[in-house]
Amino acid sequence: MKRRTLMRPPQTSVDEANTDDSKTPKKTAAGVHAKKGKPVEEKTRRCRILIKVLQVVFLIIIVPPLLNYASLQKEGTELKPVPGELYDVGWGQKIFKMCQGKGPPTVIFDAPGGQTSDVWTLIWPHVAKNARICIYDRAGLGFSERPLMNLTEQDGEDSKSNYRNRWQPFTVERMADDLNHLLTVSSQEPQPFIYVGAELGALVAQFYSQMFDSQMLGMVLINPLSDNLFEQDGGAWHQYWYGQLVPTFQSLQLGAALGLTRLALLLGFLHQPLFDSELPENVKYRQKHLLCHPKHLSSVVDEHHFINESFSQLRTMRMIKSLPSNISVTIISGNYYDEQMPSYLNKAWAKSEQILLTKHYPNSKHIVINSADRHMLYNSPSSVTEPINRIVRQWKSKIKVDKKI
Repeated sequence: MKRRTLMRPPQTSVDEANTDDSKTPKKTAAGVHAKKGKPVEEKTRRCRILIKVLQVVFLIIIVPPLLNYASLQKEGTELKPVPGELYDVGWGQKIFKMCQGKGPPTVIFDAPGGQTSDVWTLIWPHVAKNARICIYDRAGLGFSERPLMNLTEQDGEDSKSNYRNRWQPFTVERMADDLNHLLTVSSQEPQPFIYVGAELGALVAQFYSQMFDSQMLGMVLINPLSDNLFEQDGGAWHQYWYGQLVPTFQSLQLGAALGLTRLALLLGFLHQPLFDSELPENVKYRQKHLLCHPKHLSSVVDEHHFINESFSQLRTMRMIKSLPSNISVTIISGNYYDEQMPSYLNKAWAKSEQILLTKHYPNSKHIVINSADRHMLYNSPSSVTEPINRIVRQWKSKIKVDKKI
């Protein structure tokens, strides 16, 4: 028989066992925490990025409008024209007006569309030496308040039943009605009036002179906006007006509401409209202030938006009554409307102006200022003041002769 022997398994030394254990990875507590910490750190990093983004968004969206609002409140008091005042023209609506000199007559100055009485800064002092002058801002522009819609128990629920609401806001009917209240009810300016209007202001002058003809001595229309403008050259001005001009003003209004316009002015990316003129610094600062004012720019948009209604109202007025022959008409224009604009727009403007002359004012005095455009109000003020002063002198001479007789 063979003897069976029991084989013992090979024994390993303690050192060998330790060596083998070192080769086998162990799940320590530190390793477990490290793996768990990586997602936590990633979440923390993402939260920090999100917070920074929100901070930037807050600075862009919230801070500029707040700073702009605070600046507007401070500037509104400091930059208000002196010695002008706000006059109530009915139902609490107030309009800015400033008058200087002695009358009669009284010369009324009405600015182009979307602009304030600042455009007359270099003109009215020379006229005030010979007559009383009044500059004002149409409703919503400058320091004048926007038109009010009045609903009272006495007037009824229908807004049109209110006397003040019978005129569409931001049209020549409402502008003329506001001005009549301003000159004859809120204050009593000496008559007769010489109405000096530029562009849209000239449109208001024509409507006012026919509606309140008994108050009028004469009109001086500077680059007058004609009601047939949109009909010239295939509606070139209509496309420009509603395709570029109105959207530009709407963008400026939005930028002012967000406080971005003020930043653009500070950084030099944007300029106020009268920046290249010889106007006083306080006027230029005021123009910057208004360019940052959403209320002012909202009214600029509305004046341009409702221009077709204004054209229609003037045509209706002409059908109802004609302009009396005793009211003199002087039309002042440059060689072009705006030197910086495309030639086709300047040509269309010239055609509309010529139709206005031949069709409605054939007996008017037409003065053409060479090398001038619509900026003549502050780039060539003497070309405007002399025709106005001539009308004043002629009227005063006539009054003296009549007194002797």
